[in-house]
Amino acid sequence: MKLTKLQNIIFPTQKRFIPHTKMFYFGEGMEQSANKEYWGIAEYHTVDFAAYFNSFSIKKWLKYTEIDNVKICLTMKGEFKIRISGYYMNRGPLQEEVLWEDNFSLQEKKELILNIPEVSEKITIIGFQIVGYKECCLYGGYYATEIEEKKKKEVRLALATTTFKKENFILPNIQLLKDEILNSTEEMAKNFYVHVIDNGRTLKKEELECDHLWIHPNPNTGGSGGFARGMIEAYHQEKRATHVLLMDDDVIILPESLKRTYQLLRLLKDEYADYFISGAMLFYEHMNEQHEDIGYVHDDGSYGPLKRRLDMERLDAVVRNEEPWPKRKNQYAGWWYCCIPVSTANMKNLPLPMFVRGDDVEYSLRNQAKFITMNSICVWHMGFTLKFNAAMELYQVHRNSLAIQAISGICQDIDFVERIRKFTRVELLRFNYNSAELLMDAIDDYLKGPEFFEIPDGERIMKEKGAKNEKMEPLSKFKQISVDLDAVYGDGERGKLEKLIYRLTFNGLFCPDFMIKKEPVVIAYDWFYAPHRQYLRKNLLAVNPHMQTGAMRTLDKKRGRELFKRYRKTFGEFEQNQKTVKKKYQEKKEYLTSYEFWKKYLGL
Repeated sequence: MKLTKLQNIIFPTQKRFIPHTKMFYFGEGMEQSANKEYWGIAEYHTVDFAAYFNSFSIKKWLKYTEIDNVKICLTMKGEFKIRISGYYMNRGPLQEEVLWEDNFSLQEKKELILNIPEVSEKITIIGFQIVGYKECCLYGGYYATEIEEKKKKEVRLALATTTFKKENFILPNIQLLKDEILNSTEEMAKNFYVHVIDNGRTLKKEELECDHLWIHPNPNTGGSGGFARGMIEAYHQEKRATHVLLMDDDVIILPESLKRTYQLLRLLKDEYADYFISGAMLFYEHMNEQHEDIGYVHDDGSYGPLKRRLDMERLDAVVRNEEPWPKRKNQYAGWWYCCIPVSTANMKNLPLPMFVRGDDVEYSLRNQAKFITMNSICVWHMGFTLKFNAAMELYQVHRNSLAIQAISGICQDIDFVERIRKFTRVELLRFNYNSAELLMDAIDDYLKGPEFFEIPDGERIMKEKGAKNEKMEPLSKFKQISVDLDAVYGDGERGKLEKLIYRLTFNGLFCPDFMIKKEPVVIAYDWFYAPHRQYLRKNLLAVNPHMQTGAMRTLDKKRGRELFKRYRKTFGEFEQNQKTVKKKYQEKKEYLTSYEFWKKYLGL
C-alpha cells in the first residue's frame, strides 16, 4: 500500500519562531545549511523532536481515525543514531518509554522508513531523537501510515475567514495559503477552498482571487455575519464543501495546521464524523503559551478556557495537553479556528446575528457539539492579554448572553442577570459611570426583543458603545500620584464598621462631603474589585499596569444618583417583562438561524 502522509516535520524557518525553537525541537547544535537544503546536527549533539509541532499524538490518532500503524519517514545522510520514544503522564510526573533505537551510516542522501512499534494504551505522544555523530544532515521528514484507499473519506475543506480592514494580517495569510497549499502539488490543493468575507469592503478582488479562492464583499455584520456568509458560500460553492473551517483574520497561521486538519478529516472513524475540530489559540504576545483550545461557560456566567495556561516549550505541557481533561458543562469551541461538518453548518442551522461575542458559544451549545483537539492545530491570536474593552466585555458579551440563553435555551442554570446586576453595582461603587451605563444598556437592548437583532445595525451600535470606553492616558500624566505597578492588583482587609458604612453610603454617594478623603488611590482598571482601597475616596486612578496607562475617576454624586435610580428602574423592568420577552425570542429561533433570514440580513 502507498504511504499516506499524516503530518510533516516542520522547522522554525520564520524569524518570529526563532526565539521559540523549543516548540519545534529540543536541544542545541542544529542549524540550517546556507543553501537551505538541509539541517545539520553537530557531532555528539542530540536533537529531540518530541515537541509541540513535531511530536505525534498517537493516542488521539488511534482513537479518532482508522489508522492502525504509524511510520516515521526521514531523509538523511551521515552517521547518527535515531531513538523513538513514547511519553505519558503517570499521576503527575512525565514518563518516557524508549520504543526503538538504531545507528545509521549513510554515504548518500536516503529516505528511511521507520516503523513505530505497537504501543500500550498509556502512551500519549510519540517523538524521536537524532544523535549526530559525523556529517549528520536532516533533509526533511513526516509521519505516515499505510491504509487502504477505501477507508479514506472524501473531504472538501472550505476555509471561511472574516476580515474588517485588517490588511496587515489577511494579505500575508492569503499569500501563505496560496504558496503553501493552493499552488502546491499536494492532493489537498484540489479539495481546499478559501472564502474571504470582506466586511470592510477594502480588498481588491481582481488582485487576490484565484482558482479556489474568492473575496466576498459583505456588509459589516460583525463576526457572526461574516461567518454566516462563510457557511453559506461553503454550502453553495460548485462542489459543496464537506467541512467549513471558521478562522479569525487577525491571526498568525501555519499552513501545516490546515494540512493536519485535512488529513484528520480524511481518516476519521464514522462515529466521530460529526465532531468539531477545535484549534487552539496561542498568545500572539507570548507565542509559546496556549490560552485555550476548548472553553466553557462558568457557573457565574463568565467564559474561559477548560485548561489552565500551558507553556508549549515544555515537554510535560505538550504531553499533558493531550491527556484527558475533566469535562465541564457548557463547553464550546472558539471561532478563531473551528472546523464544522457542513451536515451541521447547513442552511437551517446558521449562527445567530450577534455581531460579535457569544455566537461561537451559542452555536456549540445549541448543537451539543463534541470536540477534537490536537497539538499543533492552532493559531496565534493578538490582543487578548493587554487590553480590556468595556464596550465588548460589559455591553456586548452580556447583551448577547441574555439573548442566546433566551433563544436557544442554553445555560439555563446560569443567572446572567445577577452577574450584570453585581457588575453594575461594582462600577457605580468605583465611579466608573460609563461602564455602569454599558451594563444597563445591555439589559435595555435585550428587552427590546428579537426585532432588535433583526436590524443590521451592529457597526453603529459598537461605535456608540465604544465611545463610552474609558480613555486611558500614559501614567506620566499623573506624576503627582505614586504608582507601584506590581501592586495594582491588591486590596486590604475591611473591618465590620468600614463594610457597614461602605454599604449604607454606597461608597460615599449618600454621605456628607467631609467624610470623603480627597487624596487619590490606585485601583485596577479592569475586573479586579478593591473595596478597601476605594473606601470613601473622592478620586480613584484606574491603572492598566501592562500598558502603563491610567484614567482618573471622580465621585460625581449627581450622576451617580441618576444612575442608581436607573439601576433600580432597569432591573425592575427586567423582572416584570422577562417571561414575555423570553417567549418572543424563542418564537424567532428558527427564523433567526435560517438562510431566509441571513439572505435578507446580508442583502444577498
